[in-house]
Amino acid sequence: MPSQSPRAVFRRQVAAESCQIPEISEDYNLPLHVGALFIILAVSFTACVLPIIVVKVPKLRIPPTTLFIVRHFGTGVLIATAFVHLLPTAFISLTDPCLPSFWHETYPAMGGALALAAVFGIIIIQMIFSPGKNCCAFPTSMMEKGTASGQGVLCAALDAEARKSNTVSIPGNLHGRDSSTGRQLQQVTAHSEALEAIERSQSQLPHKHGMEPLTSQIALSPEQRYKKELMQCVLLELGILFHSVFIGMALSVATGNDFIVLLIAISFHQSFEGLALGSRIAALTWKPNAYQPWLMALAYGCTTPIGQAIGLATHTLYRPESETGLLIVGIFNAISAGLLTYASIADLIVEDFLSDESWRVLRGKRRIVASLLVFGGAFGMSLIGAWA
Repeated sequence: MPSQSPRAVFRRQVAAESCQIPEISEDYNLPLHVGALFIILAVSFTACVLPIIVVKVPKLRIPPTTLFIVRHFGTGVLIATAFVHLLPTAFISLTDPCLPSFWHETYPAMGGALALAAVFGIIIIQMIFSPGKNCCAFPTSMMEKGTASGQGVLCAALDAEARKSNTVSIPGNLHGRDSSTGRQLQQVTAHSEALEAIERSQSQLPHKHGMEPLTSQIALSPEQRYKKELMQCVLLELGILFHSVFIGMALSVATGNDFIVLLIAISFHQSFEGLALGSRIAALTWKPNAYQPWLMALAYGCTTPIGQAIGLATHTLYRPESETGLLIVGIFNAISAGLLTYASIADLIVEDFLSDESWRVLRGKRRIVASLLVFGGAFGMSLIGAWA
């Protein structure tokens, strides 16, 4: 076994000394920490529930522009939370020299790997529960309703072609495995020819005013769209709630000037994040007496205070600098970073700025303003990252 250099031995000694958990501060102000719990509870819940109240209580007469601003500003906040707050913190915690060498020498990329695993996990969940996976299997009632106009036959034809897509043969078949490039190209050609045949058949039907081509009508129903947006909103909130507990615990074990600075920074953090989440909850089409949006706002409002309560109860035991504390915070922050990265980009940015619907509702100056709001939210949350 090769001998270690004096410099390596010195670094190890310095790391060992720095890993000694500091003694509990005698100036721990319990009443101040309890007061901070109620401050964060009020700030978090108010910020999250405010957009919901604006939508549910139209008598307030708050202009729609307010929700537009909060919605897009909040998108930038969520993106910055993932990239500026959570992912760097995960790497810092998981590569701390106080942890075993596996974490900071053998595989220091664990933070990124966990975030990536969270992204793949969301993709799998959305594929399994996606309401649009059966959108081509038209309901029987829809097919019967469309028979009189000739579209019921086309619906059945399209559904049949979708089922036969793996067995359609065309001249000059390319042979190979099911997953080979040639076979995939053959299937794409078969799909294209099937759609062209249906469109030709449709063009021969008597044209009726207001009737759109069938291929343009293959879209999510209102119920399917609602389920999709609800799932996106729930996954977004999960990504936020995962790390909120540890934010509260970190605040409860801080003392002195560090506690005051952290309290102010976390108050702004919770305000921005709450407005971002609340605007997405408010955007869903809820039933008039639905209680789910209020419960979702309450869950966000209570999560960080719950972490504070845990920190208050265990402030003599829990130390963020300990090996257990570093691993717990690092792992959960990495998972939260993956959840928020996917939710904020794939679900929010893509839906708001890159989808076909977005080009209908966001045009010209309105799109420019929305983009600037996203940048402003990201900048503001990134600035808070200097303190929290």
